[in-house]
Amino acid sequence: MSRATVEVARRWTAAYNRRDLDDLVELTDPEVVLDNSNAAFDGAVYRGHDGVREWWSWVRGMWKRQDIQPQEFIPVGEDQVIVPVQLVSVGRDDVETVARGAGLISVRDGKVTQLKTFQSKAEALEAAGLSE
Repeated sequence: MSRATVEVARRWTAAYNRRDLDDLVELTDPEVVLDNSNAAFDGAVYRGHDGVREWWSWVRGMWKRQDIQPQEFIPVGEDQVIVPVQLVSVGRDDVETVARGAGLISVRDGKVTQLKTFQSKAEALEAAGLSE
């Protein structure tokens, strides 16, 4: 059900903002794929719970603080949701940057199975076979 998929995406985003790695891992499938290949800073793909931990370590090493501010949750079928976001990041030098992007999140059995990041909502919609 798309409502349940959106709820998993909300919980995942909330765990990220609480800096709760244990909850992030709990909300992800053991075979999860975090595809950050479209990201401006990191172009890597991370796999499994170990990949989530590696990605988390990279994010925490890069930013003093980073918050994901979801702008909306767009259900795509029963098992995917597009989440356009505003990223508020504070660097090690205390300079704050604000960027926009989007994630296409796939969910199965209450767990995130894939998260692919995009530079824009339009790119995420296109990847899901939709348009604005």
